[in-house]
Amino acid sequence: MATMNPVAATFEHILVPTDFSETSQRALEYAKTIAKQSNSELLLVHVNPPINLVTPPETAWIDESEVQARQEEQMEQRGAALRSEGFRARSISLTGPLYDELLSAIKQYKVDLIVMGTHGRKGLERLLIGSDAEAMLRQARCPVLSVGPAVPDLQGKTWRIREVICATTLQPRAAEVAAFAHKLAAQHEAELVFLHVKNADSEEDADWVAFEEAFHQYVPEDLGKRSWLRTRLASTAPGVSIVDLAKERGSDLIVMGARPASSMATHLPLGTAAKVLVEAPCPVMTILQP
Repeated sequence: MATMNPVAATFEHILVPTDFSETSQRALEYAKTIAKQSNSELLLVHVNPPINLVTPPETAWIDESEVQARQEEQMEQRGAALRSEGFRARSISLTGPLYDELLSAIKQYKVDLIVMGTHGRKGLERLLIGSDAEAMLRQARCPVLSVGPAVPDLQGKTWRIREVICATTLQPRAAEVAAFAHKLAAQHEAELVFLHVKNADSEEDADWVAFEEAFHQYVPEDLGKRSWLRTRLASTAPGVSIVDLAKERGSDLIVMGARPASSMATHLPLGTAAKVLVEAPCPVMTILQP
């Protein structure tokens, strides 16, 4: 059987959305660590909302074009600061609908990784908050690394990946995500733990044999000495079990699949991936799967 090509685990162009907040700055520090390891280009992107031509009376004193000009200047300064640190970096200011502009930038600049921060809150805030972050990871056709509120600030330290948890359903369609986690762990000489969370009320058993056969279409060699399967019977939500294991083991990265969804769907109750983002003690990398 022909070997398939999974998502690349090396990154040439890393997009980092920013709203000038501390949250997005924390995400940038993780992006810088990745870029330094593989000489990736950093694309710092800020999306301005479309200028409102019908201005409410209470905001009539605000000159939106002047605000955007100041933000563009800030972006140029931040791009220059990254280049002075030795990074290949560009600052990009866009105006328009958030998702349309970001998805267009991903395609235009051939982005193969997005690194973004999230407050882990729900609400109507524009960017990097709750449902907006989930919307990006469920639409972007490249891996998304989310830095949640429980992830420690690097504070000038280097992020070292020593252990990767790959949360998997053990369904054949999840094999590409598992293969990606395997390749990423191998590059960093990290330990890899496959985690399958089984609901205690479920009578359906995971088919490890079918999953492994699908996995070997991407990775033709064995799983390696550094990989093993851990199954947990969960009385709580799967997201809680994933987070609990990461906390117990002091893991450095969680890799998991995410289902595609429209931006409107993310305003429904949080899915497993979103719940993990809120409480994970380490960054979470999500990859779209069928």
